[in-house]
Amino acid sequence: MGSGKEPPATPADDDPDARQARYWNSPATAPWVTLQDRLDTLLAPLLAAIMARAEVRAGEHVLDVGCGCGATVLDLAHRVGPSGQVHGVDISAPMLARAEARIAEAGLSQVMLTLADAGRHDLPRGAYDLVLSRLGVMFFGAPVEAFRNLHRALKPSGRLVFVCFRTPAENPYITTALAAAKPLLPEGAVPVPGPEEPGMFSLADPARIRRILQEAGFRTIEVAPHDERMRLGGPGGVADAAEFSIRFGPLTRAMDPQDAALRSAVLGAVTAAYAGLEGPEGIVLDGAFWIVAARP
Repeated sequence: MGSGKEPPATPADDDPDARQARYWNSPATAPWVTLQDRLDTLLAPLLAAIMARAEVRAGEHVLDVGCGCGATVLDLAHRVGPSGQVHGVDISAPMLARAEARIAEAGLSQVMLTLADAGRHDLPRGAYDLVLSRLGVMFFGAPVEAFRNLHRALKPSGRLVFVCFRTPAENPYITTALAAAKPLLPEGAVPVPGPEEPGMFSLADPARIRRILQEAGFRTIEVAPHDERMRLGGPGGVADAAEFSIRFGPLTRAMDPQDAALRSAVLGAVTAAYAGLEGPEGIVLDGAFWIVAARP
């Protein structure tokens, strides 16, 4: 196993990619590491769905874009086996460190990790059978150029498969907490990105996905809807689900971590919202995604 220790390529400070790198290396994203097990459980159905679409085979070379704490890397490594290779790339040093520890613990020699922006990094040309990403490609500041970089890294016979969010309205497992908290937040605390700006929902429009991929050189583009019921907490776990929800997503960017009174008020509002939604299985809310596949 190898690990690229160099920091991601540094664009201008006001560049969208630079802002993303700062955010994903800030204290706001620490829960992605500390609560990695719980996030893996939450996203496990999504991981299963994208792997089913990717049809990973033994011996393949795979690039995992935005590999995070390593759940996708570990799954891919077992699928390609010792004769294959998995290259995980992420801009978050803390998350990549967690991935590295998990891979070492599993004793997987067919994995390489690199701290970099996959959209800008000098990837080996024509090296991969598969470029895969679970919720890692919505944050590119220059998406056409980024996907063009991924296109160059694929073998002519290769394939791209990724999953991204559909619209906010279709994803109450994310937006319910935000809606409950918003009246308590300062004006403008929750920025709404423009249609061409990076963000969780930047690829919600399937027409935009197709345009970006076509301009990047991809063909045979398939954009299929995929729905999941996302389990935020079990029966009786309303307060726990609320605490979990305010530590991720848009609220981490909107709240001042030093403002204990605001945090307490937001937690109370989200708890109340979830209390009205609890069912026999706990807090289980809709999630809506696109599973995208394309050829170079």
